Amino acid sequence: MSGEPEELKLGNLLTYFGLVSKEDVSRGLALSTQTGLPLGKCLSMLDLLNPATIRASIEAQSMIKDGLLGLYDAREAMGMVYRKKWMLSDALIGLGVEAYASKGTRLGELLSAAHCINDDQLDMSLRVSDTSGLPLGRVLLLLNRISTPSLDLALGLQKEVRLGNLNLAQAQERLEKELVPLVVQPDSNGQKIRLGEMLVQARLLTPTEVMSAVEMAQANDKMIGEVLIDMGWVSEDLLTATLKLQEMIWKSQLSLAKAADLLNMIHKTNVSLEQAVKDTNSVPNDVQRNLLFLDFLRLSGYLSRESTKNVIGEIMANPDLIAMIMKKAQRTEELSSGYLKEAIKQSFRDASMLANILRHLKPKDEQIIESGLAIHELLQRGKLTLEQALINFAMRKNQIENEPD
Repeated sequence: MSGEPEELKLGNLLTYFGLVSKEDVSRGLALSTQTGLPLGKCLSMLDLLNPATIRASIEAQSMIKDGLLGLYDAREAMGMVYRKKWMLSDALIGLGVEAYASKGTRLGELLSAAHCINDDQLDMSLRVSDTSGLPLGRVLLLLNRISTPSLDLALGLQKEVRLGNLNLAQAQERLEKELVPLVVQPDSNGQKIRLGEMLVQARLLTPTEVMSAVEMAQANDKMIGEVLIDMGWVSEDLLTATLKLQEMIWKSQLSLAKAADLLNMIHKTNVSLEQAVKDTNSVPNDVQRNLLFLDFLRLSGYLSRESTKNVIGEIMANPDLIAMIMKKAQRTEELSSGYLKEAIKQSFRDASMLANILRHLKPKDEQIIESGLAIHELLQRGKLTLEQALINFAMRKNQIENEPD
């Protein structure tokens, strides 16, 4: 076994646990850089580790960082997880360190206890997280179920529970009191998202700072925007951009999450609102533009390397599919098996052709395939990021699979 890692990054820990090699981690990191997806998801996509082992490794990483688990015990436990397909908590109990396994609280449990999300939303988000390989917190943000400040607060409270500084009830109470609403719905007076709430959502001000500005504005008969500028908390240009974005939200031209991202970009880069919108609106990057439908289905978990091989085998045994593929390849004479395999690979690079093949072999999945094709097209056109595309496909797949017959 290698020595203890100097940094507690996931890749370093995975090699220390003996689950992958440094070369495997390098491959995963290269794919992560290209796609923007987490390292664990990329290692799963490369068939180097299964999702369950990755989830257990991330949980172990968190416990190590919080001082709840030593590196040696973590390595021994992860060995059991990998060999015996156990849960990490079961492996820790098997090693006699059950106290560690019982100190933590899961993020979903905390959010549910504090009524940030209901049980149905949690169950659905966990399924999407499992399918997409994205962390639960990230899924909740992308699904617009929780605000970024609230998620940051919940993660901080989760750590305090693990360290023994708070119990679950105390963390729940704090989260309920300090929760930053995701979207302020119109009240009986028709009020909508306020200026201060916009700045909190963009992580430019804290709720306490906004409250202080509101009190100062009321005491001095000023508008909150004037106070914010006087205090040096926002510039006049940033205030103008915030007001424009606020109006766009009121007119349902923009989501709050998108507006907050734009406002944050304007603050960091000092660009105009128009330029920020231009930079982020429907401009696909190389990954989005060049990602094959096959690769998208692999990343989503719909197809694995093994199931792709099975599809190729089924094609080889199906004369109708062979004829369709050969017609596409514009070859009708008797062909060698080597050329046929090459023609199949070429057909896999064509999204509509691959969709036709999958419809033929998986007729019950036709709706899923159609949804995947449509979402992949939006991805290539830059209408969705890769994360958004994976989340949307996972939700649609889950919805279709759970529809009554």
